[in-house]
Amino acid sequence: MSWASSLAMRAVRIYQLSREGKPSPCRYFPTCSQYALESYEKHGFFKGSLLSAKRIGRCNPFGSSGVDPVPEVFSLRKSK
Repeated sequence: MSWASSLAMRAVRIYQLSREGKPSPCRYFPTCSQYALESYEKHGFFKGSLLSAKRIGRCNPFGSSGVDPVPEVFSLRKSK
């Protein structure tokens, strides 16, 4: 794992600790922060960042909700 991925994952974990005990604002499962951690682990810093940004963009009051796992194969296209 690259130092950039490790640093990004550490930042996400700090965010998670700061939100501990508060209700999650995320509409998806896993939460957006957990999704980010998994995407960094599976796809590295750059691809993981793109996937995380795409996911955060979908997580809004007018978006959908439900189960949305990190894809095994990197793609920014909407899955069917």
